[in-house]
Amino acid sequence: MYDHRLYAKGVHSILLVEWSLQCQTPLLIRNGKTLVYSENTERAKTRGRDLTLQWQKAAKDGQKNNDGITEAEVAGLAYGYVIEDGQVVPYHFVPASSVRGALRSWTLRHLLHPDLRGKLIPPVGQGEAGEKVYLADLRRALENRRYGYALVASLFGLATDTRPGEDLPANAGRLTVETDCFAGVAAGEIGAGGVKMGAAEGPQNARRQLRVRNPLDRITHGSKDKGLHHFLEICRGETFAVRMAIVNPLDADMGLLSLWQRELDEGLLRLGALASIGRGRVAIDRQHYTLWKEPTALPLAGMAHFQPDAAVAHQAEDEDALAGIWQRYRLPNEKLVEFRPYVEAYV
Repeated sequence: MYDHRLYAKGVHSILLVEWSLQCQTPLLIRNGKTLVYSENTERAKTRGRDLTLQWQKAAKDGQKNNDGITEAEVAGLAYGYVIEDGQVVPYHFVPASSVRGALRSWTLRHLLHPDLRGKLIPPVGQGEAGEKVYLADLRRALENRRYGYALVASLFGLATDTRPGEDLPANAGRLTVETDCFAGVAAGEIGAGGVKMGAAEGPQNARRQLRVRNPLDRITHGSKDKGLHHFLEICRGETFAVRMAIVNPLDADMGLLSLWQRELDEGLLRLGALASIGRGRVAIDRQHYTLWKEPTALPLAGMAHFQPDAAVAHQAEDEDALAGIWQRYRLPNEKLVEFRPYVEAYV
């Protein structure tokens, strides 16, 4: 039976994962906002030469002013702000929720028993009968470890209806994910189909390009009504860092990390939107795995693959929060694959 009290015996170890991801294809992380770019369309010969991206929303798509400048909307990318030298500086980044969601979706598709696929989504508008069926399927998924859902719930978290009288488990996951902003330089311009678009405003930490998409109607195979649109995407070659922490790690967790690494590098696990047309492929450029463990804690079954602190050439800084309290181990990158068989216990 699944025990949602993940820390009933305390916290005895933490696995720290550092990945540097490089975009192998353009990456599209939308934020639901639109920007505006302007183009001089007064004369045909100047089209595509006076393009400028403005860090503001268009008043009306396709509107032309008295100077012959046409403004059009373009779907924007995820961005945030940071204070540097007393100024507000915008930057592009991949939200940690996007990475975590992609990892969770892949894990559910590959670990969850086929009989339970599509049955663990809370019902909407199905009344009390639909709710009872959902709760029965949820309990069944958690009772048998071979159904795979227990590992997913432990790692990513579990949220269920906790109304009075219902004995339903709920817990936060053992996995936390953080991301850093892109580490590139935009040089104040955006690629736009062979020409350069000025972009002096807005984030400057990643190269971007403008694309036009006109999706087709699945029935008529004609252009979808109001489907034509412009959007920005991150260029291939840009890099960003992902940091993960797994509390009280299991050997199966290490196996999942190896599987995620394989799927990312092979392009089968992608990030962001439009993966169906070749977007969102990333590869792990650099990786580091560090295990901090309480001296009295039971070791992992695959503990022999780790190197103790004294045998590691690259030492962490002395100011590390856990230094001198717990023992530190490093896992060589080539040894991560040895943990894949431990995932089989959950499928």
